[in-house]
Amino acid sequence: MKLHKVSALAAVSILAFAACSSGGTGSAAPSGAAASGGAAANNKDKVCANKVGKSTTEIHVYSSLPLEGTSLPQSTAIVNAIKETIADKKVGNFTIKYTSLDDASAAKNGDWDGAVEQANANTAANDPDAMVYIGTYNSGAAKLSIPILNGACLVMVSPANSYPGLTKAVDGVTTPGEPESYYPNGYRNYARDINTDDAQGAASSEWAFSLGKKTAFVVDDGQTYGQGIGRAWAQHFGKIGGKVVSANGGSESYDPKAADYNSLAQKIKSSGADVVFVGAITGQGTAKLWKDIKAGNPNITMFGPDGVNEKTWAEGAGSAAAGTYLTFGGVDISQLTGTGKAWAEAYKAAHNGETPPFYAAYGRAAAEVVLAGLTKAATNDRAKVLDAIMSTSGLETVIGSFTLDPNGDPKGGVISSYLMGSTWPPEYKGVITQAQPN
Repeated sequence: MKLHKVSALAAVSILAFAACSSGGTGSAAPSGAAASGGAAANNKDKVCANKVGKSTTEIHVYSSLPLEGTSLPQSTAIVNAIKETIADKKVGNFTIKYTSLDDASAAKNGDWDGAVEQANANTAANDPDAMVYIGTYNSGAAKLSIPILNGACLVMVSPANSYPGLTKAVDGVTTPGEPESYYPNGYRNYARDINTDDAQGAASSEWAFSLGKKTAFVVDDGQTYGQGIGRAWAQHFGKIGGKVVSANGGSESYDPKAADYNSLAQKIKSSGADVVFVGAITGQGTAKLWKDIKAGNPNITMFGPDGVNEKTWAEGAGSAAAGTYLTFGGVDISQLTGTGKAWAEAYKAAHNGETPPFYAAYGRAAAEVVLAGLTKAATNDRAKVLDAIMSTSGLETVIGSFTLDPNGDPKGGVISSYLMGSTWPPEYKGVITQAQPN
């Protein structure tokens, strides 16, 4: 494991994870039906036939993100970045009309709601003038919307989903049938600009090992994202010589609605673990979880992924957050260069010096991919827009030069690392690269 600082343009060219992080299909070509041609191509032709907008003046773009709860600061920044990039822009004879949808609900305490997400996807799919769907924030939500949009020839671009099973199979991390189950018509209609959690989890576990941590307890919130990155972290830690003492030597799910985590804290203490990794999103009880684990184990080292690398988590966990090692599956805002740096500085100027949330830049980049695809297609034909976006290559964005692989994943990319102090934001420690193969 190496820790170093690099510029954004240099960072996006690093291929450290592309060759060694996938235990399944890899990134050379989509697996299953999507790679077979023939029937898959025929299904795409059938699904996409006559999917041309009715308007002669408008193209519609929707986003679906949680606009309440703990994810609100990130989502708001993403929405604003999308809006400033594409809203009311002209593409040939068309004007882009952007609509922001909320996929959260009060019933889920402000977190994403599966029923709401499916309704959002259907809203876009049933709008003949809709050409692109930007989202989701949560990987579990994407599992529900991708198939709906696949049946409507509607391309989806995510600035935040990092669960690898949405696009590729990774041994020990993804579940049987993934990713083919999300593409019922055998073609790919989903892309993202953020790195996947097999890379983030592996790099994070090597960081812990390099710090002398040899015995780990790994927990997750039971959601798609949390379980995926928890499994990736635990699996890689074991492979590089560490010992995982949580259930079955893997990631052990906790109850996000539990009144307290005192028994879990005691279990961790009794296990002899010297490091705890938590695969979760902020809204899944993480503030209380951190407090109780640290109360029972004051000297335990805590590691967390991008799902909790948020101001709302830090404020909720309070002093228990201090000393936590954190990661993010992309370029840190401070490392952006060129147009990215200019964008970040403009954001700070407009927000009283506040640094943009991590995913704001990726929301901006996703919108730039969408705008470039719509411009290239120069039509309101969904099939042509889909093809234009899925073939994105060498596009200059705020996060650097951007290219999609055949799975719909970004080529190259970096994992950023941080150490949480007594107040937000955490200290940026540099880029971590995975040295050992999965």
